[in-house]
Amino acid sequence: PAEPAPGPVDAESEARRAERQARLARHPYMARTHKLTELIARGKAAIVKGDFERAYQDFNHVLGLDPKNREVASLLVDARRKHDLHRAQTEVERGQEMEMRGDFAGAHAAYKLAVSLNGDNAEAAFQAARVGRELAHDANEVRALAQRAVELKPSRGDYQLLVAHVLLAAGQKKQAKHHYEEVVRLDPDNAEARAALKKLRWTFS
Repeated sequence: PAEPAPGPVDAESEARRAERQARLARHPYMARTHKLTELIARGKAAIVKGDFERAYQDFNHVLGLDPKNREVASLLVDARRKHDLHRAQTEVERGQEMEMRGDFAGAHAAYKLAVSLNGDNAEAAFQAARVGRELAHDANEVRALAQRAVELKPSRGDYQLLVAHVLLAAGQKKQAKHHYEEVVRLDPDNAEARAALKKLRWTFS
């Protein structure tokens, strides 16, 4: 036999249930929970897409609403780190474009910003030191940046050559000689390093 059609009582209870759900959705606590869930999901999706700035904003918003949320605090730190790494690389590329246009002061500022965002970006440190030296900026800062680049990537001959030049200009001939020797070890045909070593050997002889 066919099932009986729902009577008025069933329709009425369904209406009551729908009304109760709508009322709960409007409740401040429920609305806040829904908002937090939405922001966290959107932030996680942004991380996957590589939109670290969006993720950082969403997680920051969540912490503003729920300061004790440990999971989101950790997600926020991770999003900030990834955002800074990505931004640092973008600044290096921006600096290179500015150099090509002849804006060396702007390029130097971009490289310095990249270093401040990611102290482990060897290329940013090298470029900031190189352009800083050309612009006759603070010699100690230039030396520190050049040395940082070499610490991070000692196998780069151009990094070793720059730090050797900087140390030689500072009168640190022994240290400069060591780096020139490293350049020649890495690149035996490097005429610049070979010529510098020839001059230094006269000094030490």
